[in-house]
Amino acid sequence: MSGRTAATGEWMRYRRTARHDGLVSALSLLCETVCDGTPPRGPGGHVVAAAGMAGADTEDVMATITVEDGTIIATRSPAEPLSGTPWTAWALGVTCLRFGVSERLLDAVLAHLGGRTVGDAKLLHQQMVKGGVAEVVIEQLEIETMLAGATPGDLDDGVLAGLNAQITETDRMLLRLLGAVSFLADGPGQVARVSELIADVYFGPARAGEHGGAA
Repeated sequence: MSGRTAATGEWMRYRRTARHDGLVSALSLLCETVCDGTPPRGPGGHVVAAAGMAGADTEDVMATITVEDGTIIATRSPAEPLSGTPWTAWALGVTCLRFGVSERLLDAVLAHLGGRTVGDAKLLHQQMVKGGVAEVVIEQLEIETMLAGATPGDLDDGVLAGLNAQITETDRMLLRLLGAVSFLADGPGQVARVSELIADVYFGPARAGEHGGAA
């Protein structure tokens, strides 16, 4: 295995962990391997981290959110935001993680729709539902193509911000397919909302302003 192939596998590990084990597990793994266990601050002064993680500031908690595999906290932080090499590593890791969360959400949607019927037919086989799922799959294939083989620094901030926006929109499409189930506090919709929060903290307007609105 070449060095680059091994490095690529490292970043895809966050995607696999998010898809198979959940957001909290993947976020904890990313933080431990990229940031030595200290949750990094976004450019707007906020941190999103797994509750109980060493280095997570619990004195200025803005939100505590329970998801399927644990608890996430959002806090304010006076620390300096990441820059340079640490930022490029974190940015790619967060994007891979969020893509894995999106894939996990698609799995949940397919399981939910596959278990519901309209008349004698499965809801998943209805034309409008099939079309919605197909749109999501196309979006995810585009994201996967962009992330395939990427290592830190290969994709600039503008590209990664665009991919995160695409992941967010894809997740919203999936939530619409879930209907009322997406509003359950212990359901997959909650995880999608936390994933979107992570994107806002690390790729939102504050990050764009830091670069004068350009990548």
